[in-house]
Amino acid sequence: MKNNKRILIIGPHPPLRGGISEFNYISYKNLKDLCNVFVISLKKNYPNFLFPGKSQFTKSRTAYKNFQNFNIYNPFDYKKVIRIINEKEIDTIITTHWNPVVSFLFGIINRFSKKSIKKVGIIHNVLPHERFPLDYSMLKFYLNSLDIAITLSKNSTNSLKKICSNSLAIKQLYHPIKNNKLVNRDESIKILKLDSNYRYILHFGLVRDYKGLDLLIESMAELIKKNQKLILLIVGEFYCDKKKHLSQIKTLGIEKNIKIFDEYVEGNIINHWFSIADLVIQPNKTSSQSGVTALSIGFEKKIVTTGVGGIGEVINSRNGYICEANVKSMSKVINYALNDKNFNFENLKQLKNKFSWVNYSRKIISIINEV
Repeated sequence: MKNNKRILIIGPHPPLRGGISEFNYISYKNLKDLCNVFVISLKKNYPNFLFPGKSQFTKSRTAYKNFQNFNIYNPFDYKKVIRIINEKEIDTIITTHWNPVVSFLFGIINRFSKKSIKKVGIIHNVLPHERFPLDYSMLKFYLNSLDIAITLSKNSTNSLKKICSNSLAIKQLYHPIKNNKLVNRDESIKILKLDSNYRYILHFGLVRDYKGLDLLIESMAELIKKNQKLILLIVGEFYCDKKKHLSQIKTLGIEKNIKIFDEYVEGNIINHWFSIADLVIQPNKTSSQSGVTALSIGFEKKIVTTGVGGIGEVINSRNGYICEANVKSMSKVINYALNDKNFNFENLKQLKNKFSWVNYSRKIISIINEV
């Protein structure tokens, strides 16, 4: 039975692409079963000249009710947002923080909204992985416009407490996990045009410097000494210097053992990439929490990771493999994980149930009601 809350989610939603957009869409789908939910999406995440990728939009379609959008970079569009807030009698506004520039603009909307409306921020990463001038001041402005900040890891909570005032209510949850379905490996091999005689390890998602792909590539040179039929799949659009990584692969002489698919991956094709992977590798140098970790657990895939930041709060020696951020340790742990016949997949199933979207959505409503 629905309660009478009237929640507005402001932020990127499909057809805008990216993990934040997908996160907001799944939030909407789950929250609308519990209360009245409205959506105001951004027309674009970034001005075109600042966007590092090929396109800001997905090809897939999603079903929304109560959906509108606006240009967050056009101050005149803010009147439209405030009008919708008033007309729909919104009592709670949820915005998502991942970028201080966008969040600064969310802070303006929060301040123009009625004081009686609760302002909630979902904090994905506190400060950006690639810092820039004024990012700290912009973040402070946004945080000061909130009544409630909801973090997705202890790592983010600790970072946030060093920045915000004591008056802000900080509630810690987790990155929710979707129950994903694997498909037949042979079918996936055929669709992806790969060789069934090889084993595959997967580095998935947007490629950025802080994710440590350079370390994984170097580790591959060691791994293939014992695993000549092993291929590293790098699947995701490059948001950093691709030429640097190509040069590294060539210098190491391991071109035959690495396949790069430099594109944004969406829809059911994701299921095929995870279905053929023996392991998912996350060699991150830093991390708040990771959507790729949640995605991998959703597919019940073994993860090898450096365990930095929020990733290490979820993945440990009982449900994955932790390595140090060096070639010797990483190659050793990956090799062990490839040959580990005693891994307990039941621990991944338990994580899926514990950190489900249904539980997450109920906790969001509970937090809003209690603060």
